Amino acid sequence: MSQAIIRLGPRHKKLVYAGFALLWVSGALWLAFHYFFRVEGDFGPAAHPLEAWWLRLHGLMAMAALVLAGSLAPNHIRLAWNRRKNLGSGVSMLAFAVWLAASGYALYYFSSDANAAWLSLVHWIAGLALPTVLVAHIQSGRKRRPRAAQHSRQPLPLRIVDTVNSPARKKASS
Repeated sequence: MSQAIIRLGPRHKKLVYAGFALLWVSGALWLAFHYFFRVEGDFGPAAHPLEAWWLRLHGLMAMAALVLAGSLAPNHIRLAWNRRKNLGSGVSMLAFAVWLAASGYALYYFSSDANAAWLSLVHWIAGLALPTVLVAHIQSGRKRRPRAAQHSRQPLPLRIVDTVNSPARKKASS
Protein backbone atom coordinates (compact mmCIF):
# COMPACT_ATOMS: atom_id res chain seq x y z
CA MET A 1 0.00 0.00 0.00
CA SER A 2 1.40 3.40 -0.94
CA GLN A 3 1.70 6.31 1.49
CA ALA A 4 -0.92 9.06 1.37
CA ILE A 5 0.30 12.16 -0.45
CA ILE A 6 0.76 15.44 1.42
CA ARG A 7 0.49 17.57 -1.70
CA LEU A 8 -2.88 18.97 -2.70
CA GLY A 9 -4.70 17.64 -5.73
CA PRO A 10 -5.04 20.01 -8.71
CA ARG A 11 -8.66 21.03 -8.03
CA HIS A 12 -8.11 21.40 -4.31
CA LYS A 13 -4.99 23.48 -4.92
CA LYS A 14 -6.80 25.80 -7.36
CA LEU A 15 -9.70 26.24 -4.95
CA VAL A 16 -7.41 27.03 -1.99
CA TYR A 17 -5.27 29.42 -4.05
CA ALA A 18 -8.32 31.18 -5.52
CA GLY A 19 -10.01 31.52 -2.13
CA PHE A 20 -6.96 32.97 -0.42
CA ALA A 21 -6.20 35.21 -3.42
CA LEU A 22 -9.73 36.65 -3.30
CA LEU A 23 -9.40 37.13 0.44
CA TRP A 24 -6.09 38.95 0.05
CA VAL A 25 -7.24 41.08 -2.91
CA SER A 26 -10.47 42.11 -1.17
CA GLY A 27 -8.51 43.13 1.93
CA ALA A 28 -5.91 45.02 -0.10
CA LEU A 29 -8.66 46.80 -2.05
CA TRP A 30 -10.44 47.76 1.16
CA LEU A 31 -7.16 49.11 2.49
CA ALA A 32 -6.52 51.10 -0.69
CA PHE A 33 -10.04 52.53 -0.80
CA HIS A 34 -10.02 53.31 2.92
CA TYR A 35 -6.74 55.23 2.90
CA PHE A 36 -6.21 56.47 -0.66
CA PHE A 37 -9.56 56.83 -2.42
CA ARG A 38 -11.53 59.06 -0.09
CA VAL A 39 -14.22 61.21 -1.69
CA GLU A 40 -15.38 64.70 -0.80
CA GLY A 41 -18.61 64.61 1.13
CA ASP A 42 -20.84 67.39 2.42
CA PHE A 43 -18.74 67.69 5.57
CA GLY A 44 -15.23 66.95 4.23
CA PRO A 45 -13.51 63.73 3.19
CA ALA A 46 -15.77 60.68 3.35
CA ALA A 47 -15.45 56.97 2.71
CA HIS A 48 -15.56 55.85 -0.91
CA PRO A 49 -18.85 54.07 -1.71
CA LEU A 50 -16.97 50.89 -2.73
CA GLU A 51 -15.09 50.69 0.57
CA ALA A 52 -18.01 49.03 2.34
CA TRP A 53 -18.43 46.50 -0.49
CA TRP A 54 -14.76 45.51 -0.36
CA LEU A 55 -15.10 44.99 3.39
CA ARG A 56 -18.23 42.86 2.89
CA LEU A 57 -16.45 40.75 0.27
CA HIS A 58 -13.46 40.45 2.58
CA GLY A 59 -15.69 39.20 5.41
CA LEU A 60 -17.35 36.68 3.09
CA MET A 61 -13.99 35.45 1.83
CA ALA A 62 -12.72 35.20 5.42
CA MET A 63 -15.50 32.69 6.14
CA ALA A 64 -14.63 30.80 2.94
CA ALA A 65 -10.93 30.87 3.85
CA LEU A 66 -11.70 29.30 7.22
CA VAL A 67 -13.49 26.46 5.42
CA LEU A 68 -10.60 26.12 2.97
CA ALA A 69 -8.05 26.10 5.79
CA GLY A 70 -10.14 23.43 7.50
CA SER A 71 -10.09 21.36 4.32
CA LEU A 72 -6.29 21.21 4.64
CA ALA A 73 -6.37 19.73 8.16
CA PRO A 74 -7.33 16.07 7.51
CA ASN A 75 -4.62 15.25 5.00
CA HIS A 76 -2.22 18.07 4.18
CA ILE A 77 -1.56 19.39 7.69
CA ARG A 78 -1.96 16.09 9.59
CA LEU A 79 0.27 14.07 7.25
CA ALA A 80 2.95 16.76 7.07
CA TRP A 81 2.93 17.11 10.86
CA ASN A 82 3.20 13.35 11.41
CA ARG A 83 6.01 13.00 8.85
CA ARG A 84 7.77 16.17 10.05
CA LYS A 85 7.80 17.66 6.54
CA ASN A 86 8.04 21.41 5.92
CA LEU A 87 7.23 22.16 9.56
CA GLY A 88 8.88 25.59 9.85
CA SER A 89 6.97 27.27 7.07
CA GLY A 90 3.84 25.21 7.76
CA VAL A 91 3.68 26.32 11.39
CA SER A 92 4.31 29.90 10.22
CA MET A 93 1.39 29.62 7.79
CA LEU A 94 -0.83 28.21 10.50
CA ALA A 95 0.24 30.94 12.95
CA PHE A 96 -0.50 33.65 10.38
CA ALA A 97 -3.92 32.15 9.64
CA VAL A 98 -4.82 31.94 13.34
CA TRP A 99 -3.52 35.48 13.96
CA LEU A 100 -5.52 36.89 11.06
CA ALA A 101 -8.69 35.03 12.04
CA ALA A 102 -8.38 36.17 15.67
CA SER A 103 -7.53 39.78 14.84
CA GLY A 104 -10.30 39.91 12.21
CA TYR A 105 -12.76 38.58 14.77
CA ALA A 106 -11.53 41.16 17.28
CA LEU A 107 -11.90 43.95 14.72
CA TYR A 108 -15.49 42.93 14.06
CA TYR A 109 -16.63 42.30 17.61
CA PHE A 110 -14.29 44.16 19.96
CA SER A 111 -13.12 47.22 18.05
CA SER A 112 -13.40 50.50 19.95
CA ASP A 113 -11.94 53.97 19.72
CA ALA A 114 -9.20 52.87 22.12
CA ASN A 115 -7.97 49.89 20.09
CA ALA A 116 -9.18 50.42 16.52
CA ALA A 117 -5.94 52.03 15.31
CA TRP A 118 -3.48 49.40 16.53
CA LEU A 119 -5.81 46.42 16.07
CA SER A 120 -6.45 47.15 12.42
CA LEU A 121 -2.75 47.85 11.92
CA VAL A 122 -1.63 44.46 13.26
CA HIS A 123 -4.34 42.77 11.16
CA TRP A 124 -3.51 44.35 7.84
CA ILE A 125 0.27 44.18 8.25
CA ALA A 126 -0.01 40.42 8.82
CA GLY A 127 -2.52 40.17 5.97
CA LEU A 128 -0.27 41.97 3.52
CA ALA A 129 2.64 39.72 4.52
CA LEU A 130 0.66 36.48 4.14
CA PRO A 131 1.43 35.90 0.42
CA THR A 132 5.16 36.05 1.18
CA VAL A 133 4.77 33.37 3.86
CA LEU A 134 2.58 31.28 1.54
CA VAL A 135 5.07 31.47 -1.35
CA ALA A 136 7.91 30.52 1.01
CA HIS A 137 5.86 27.54 2.26
CA ILE A 138 5.07 26.37 -1.27
CA GLN A 139 8.67 26.73 -2.47
CA SER A 140 9.99 24.97 0.61
CA GLY A 141 7.57 22.09 0.04
CA ARG A 142 8.48 21.79 -3.62
CA LYS A 143 12.16 21.40 -2.75
CA ARG A 144 11.31 18.23 -0.85
CA ARG A 145 10.08 15.69 -3.36
CA PRO A 146 8.14 12.72 -2.03
CA ARG A 147 10.18 9.50 -2.03
CA ALA A 148 7.83 7.82 -4.49
CA ALA A 149 8.33 10.61 -7.01
CA GLN A 150 12.12 10.40 -6.64
CA HIS A 151 12.19 6.64 -7.14
CA SER A 152 9.76 6.66 -10.05
CA ARG A 153 12.18 8.72 -12.14
CA GLN A 154 15.00 6.20 -11.73
CA PRO A 155 15.33 3.37 -14.23
CA LEU A 156 14.15 0.00 -13.05
CA PRO A 157 16.96 -2.38 -12.07
CA LEU A 158 17.63 -5.30 -14.37
CA ARG A 159 16.53 -8.62 -13.00
CA ILE A 160 18.29 -11.67 -14.43
CA VAL A 161 16.32 -14.87 -14.22
CA ASP A 162 18.20 -18.14 -14.29
CA THR A 163 15.82 -20.49 -16.09
CA VAL A 164 18.25 -23.42 -16.15
CA ASN A 165 18.64 -23.66 -12.37
CA SER A 166 15.22 -22.34 -11.36
CA PRO A 167 13.35 -24.17 -8.55
CA ALA A 168 10.32 -24.64 -10.81
CA ARG A 169 12.37 -26.39 -13.47
CA LYS A 170 14.05 -28.65 -10.94
CA LYS A 171 10.65 -29.75 -9.64
CA ALA A 172 9.39 -30.49 -13.13
CA SER A 173 12.44 -32.62 -14.02
CA SER A 174 12.27 -34.77 -10.87
